[in-house]
Amino acid sequence: FFFVFNLRTYTMPGVVEKASAPAQAAEHGYSISAALDKASANAWAAVLGGTIHGLLELPVVVPIEAAITQTQINAKSFAWNFSDLVKRREIYRSLGTTATGLIPKCWIHYAWLNFYIALLVPSGNLKEATKTQSAICGLATGGSEVLFLTPINFVKFRMQRPEWQYTSMLNCMSRVYKEEGIGAFWKGTSAVFMRNSICMLGMVGCYNTVEDSLPANWHFRALTAGALCGIIGSFFSYPFEMLRAARQHNIPFYEEIVSQGPKRMLAGYLPGAARIVMHSAALGILIPKMKEFSQGSAFLADTFKSAKAKVTGGEKKEA
Repeated sequence: FFFVFNLRTYTMPGVVEKASAPAQAAEHGYSISAALDKASANAWAAVLGGTIHGLLELPVVVPIEAAITQTQINAKSFAWNFSDLVKRREIYRSLGTTATGLIPKCWIHYAWLNFYIALLVPSGNLKEATKTQSAICGLATGGSEVLFLTPINFVKFRMQRPEWQYTSMLNCMSRVYKEEGIGAFWKGTSAVFMRNSICMLGMVGCYNTVEDSLPANWHFRALTAGALCGIIGSFFSYPFEMLRAARQHNIPFYEEIVSQGPKRMLAGYLPGAARIVMHSAALGILIPKMKEFSQGSAFLADTFKSAKAKVTGGEKKEA
């Protein structure tokens, strides 16, 4: 929708127009121009948050996603598919592709999230957002990243299935382009849009509500809130995840999935939810740190000084 409006002057509906309307809009966080400036200033948050998030997920995500993809397509159990991929030594088949795309994906994800936080939340802190602001941030983030992330994920999902017989990421991209055309990389985009929007609505939009319902003195409050929001988001978005899988692997969705009933539609849901929970738990930990990450090198310097002070303090106590 950004192409419909003038990015430098658009203000959110409901903001009263006065002589100083642009200044007022910027002050309240509703100006896209101000949000772009804030998001640019917070680029470090996207870089640091995305890199940390990507590295946290990579070793565990690859084998789980590979088995989930097989389960979605062949309807056999997750355990059987995981075991089969291990026996065939194909469980980490997509490691290189996933590693290549994971950190850029996280950068894109956090860049959009930062932009919408700056646009919609006056304080710039998602923990201080209203429920409506959180929900819109989640929906908008999930929907906005689709065009950028779909081709990356498409190649990754294709590489996860040995049945395609791709020898490398470049071989996969070359063959898809020659055999199916450039548009194939965006197969299932509408399904991905719905899946991402709904999933992020659950993971981000419900975050404050879920966290507020947990004990205030609980040490793992952010982690638990993120994990629970992941369960919510994954459940409501899973039908679109199955549609995405069918489209990207050239499977007739209605004939081979919907017509087989709810059990077939939910193939791979539980491990898929576990994978989303890990993603959301990491998000839950990182969201409270986003404002600190935005300081960039200053944040790293402060962290180093803090760690050094703790070490020095410990040495003095021992002495």
